[in-house]
Amino acid sequence: MKIPGGMLLTGIELDRSSAMPLYRQLYLQVRKQILSGRLPGGTRLPSTRTLCKELGLSRITLLNAFDQLTAEGFLASRTGAGTFVGEDWEGRAAVASAPRKPPRLSSLSQAVHSLRSEHFSGVSYNAWAPDCPTSFLPSHPAYDAFPMPAWKRLMNRHLRKPSKDQLGYGELKGLQRLREAIVEYVFDARGIECSVDQVVITSGAQQAFNLLGMLLLNPGDGVWMEDPGHIAARIAFQALGCRLVPLRIDEQGLDVQQGLRECPDACLAFTTPSRQHPLGTTMSHVRRQELIDWAGRSQSWIVEDDCDSEFRYVGRTLPALYSLDAGERVIYVGTFSKVLYPSLRLGYVILPEALVEPFCAIRAVMDRSPSTLHQATTADFMQDGHFLGHIRRMRNLYQARQSALLEALQRELAGFLSVTPAEAGLHMIGWLPEGCDDDALARGLAEQRIFTYALRDYCIRHYLPPGLLLGFAAIPEGQAARRVEELAQALRALGWRL
Repeated sequence: MKIPGGMLLTGIELDRSSAMPLYRQLYLQVRKQILSGRLPGGTRLPSTRTLCKELGLSRITLLNAFDQLTAEGFLASRTGAGTFVGEDWEGRAAVASAPRKPPRLSSLSQAVHSLRSEHFSGVSYNAWAPDCPTSFLPSHPAYDAFPMPAWKRLMNRHLRKPSKDQLGYGELKGLQRLREAIVEYVFDARGIECSVDQVVITSGAQQAFNLLGMLLLNPGDGVWMEDPGHIAARIAFQALGCRLVPLRIDEQGLDVQQGLRECPDACLAFTTPSRQHPLGTTMSHVRRQELIDWAGRSQSWIVEDDCDSEFRYVGRTLPALYSLDAGERVIYVGTFSKVLYPSLRLGYVILPEALVEPFCAIRAVMDRSPSTLHQATTADFMQDGHFLGHIRRMRNLYQARQSALLEALQRELAGFLSVTPAEAGLHMIGWLPEGCDDDALARGLAEQRIFTYALRDYCIRHYLPPGLLLGFAAIPEGQAARRVEELAQALRALGWRL
């Protein structure tokens, strides 16, 4: 027989102010001690009289807890001997005290884990006061300017009369009305001619990158990547075991000739030609044709990410790379995260016809389409004319917000940051003094509750001067001066002389 379980009394802590009944608290704590091995199988518990006295409980409370533990096999009552921990829990102490081994993960999971980035851990908004901290994070739209009344009205239209289509699993490619609206929009705005069947709705661009990588790439395949370039796509392809080939960005965009020298047999090229992310360069016509010609000759693929080209403040937007491709080697990825809001989790892929069926096959294995309710609301938002009006309003708003922030930065930090206006997108680049560690600076600013990203995060090879990405879309004009003042104070606190 095991020694009496007197240790039970020292391990029980009851909260009498809690809304949870005392018998339930007792049940959970005894159960936890047995599962952890602190009370091994066969251990005799103190008498109910002792427990009631020491814990200050009524006998009915104690019996309610013990009855449940007995019914679940944690305790066993022996007539004339007392209450014991069930014999089935024998040896539990050895298991509980053994050092825990790391979990056995797949090669893909280990790769993703090793490549994890702070960009994907997100920023918690729980403790954010309305005016603190200061966020210069890129890719954050103006949440305060989103037309919520119109959005709510459109969503309620479907909530009032829910149908099987909206409450069911949804179409594999996504809601047809939304795909039809996308086909019309990309034709007018981006010069893309495609059929509804070529459009597949995804849970944002990130899911599209992962699915395309699974569809087109094998471990060891070469992938041309813009450097600096899109972090989410880079990690998606790298996690699959692909060999990334970083190509520099010059005034014409992606250096195709470098790719031909270093890896002419690459299976895929990833590019953001309309507005290079993060530098903001627009790929020239010559480079676009070079890239398409290479893909046609080598039977390789081009993934064109068009993340925030809707917001152009200078000149006209060039047609999408997809619209120039007669050989059907370009795959177009779009998203609603920047133009509407990120948590909507809606993006889309426009595929060459030959890839539609295999892409959908992989999609069916991975998941279904996103929320049909949100797809239906987005389709209404586009078809009822709200979408284009929203883009026009946001373009004007962002241009004004960029100007206000730029003026404040040049006034307060001209000797430290070199900033020029962005021709498109939601952020500017603030170039730092030579020798400054932009990654360390971004981490230091975060400790001061000033949030931004270092340009180094986007680089595979470090050949550019140090810089910070300064998002302006979420900073109202009237707050720009104050936000820059807070940035300057944080820099001084980190030891910089401004």
